Amino acid sequence: MPTGYLSLVLHAHLPFVRHPEYPDFLEEDWLYEAISETYIPLLLAYKHLRDEGVKFRITMSMTPPLCEMLSDPLLQSRYVAHLGKLCELAEKEVARTKKKDQKFHSAAKMYLRHFSECLDVFENRYSRNIVRGFREMQDDGYLEIITCCATHGYL
Repeated sequence: MPTGYLSLVLHAHLPFVRHPEYPDFLEEDWLYEAISETYIPLLLAYKHLRDEGVKFRITMSMTPPLCEMLSDPLLQSRYVAHLGKLCELAEKEVARTKKKDQKFHSAAKMYLRHFSECLDVFENRYSRNIVRGFREMQDDGYLEIITCCATHGYL
């Protein structure tokens, strides 16, 4: 029987949500959530697999709007401020649930760990530019980054 192959192709895209004319813009939260819940966890998973010696290959598209936003100093600083607020809220929830609401205490601790780790990875490991992390995985031969058009309407 012939050998088969499996290709994993991940598609990373967000609409352009940068709005410097406002100090806080709701749609920018989409980017911050994607960084915390998708892109940083992906980088951590890739790093873990690489460090464990797993020979993996994944293809991932990264669209121009996404790369532009991930590399933008304004959005990077706003993401750090956003994480700071989430860490502060999580700390308060850890304290609040410790004695009064034990069933939610472990969830509060999990969120505090998660947001703190995101902040550490974003600030310390990648100096606020996680595109560097994906580039490192590509340079190490684990990730193939491809691009796509700027908007899906062109497809």
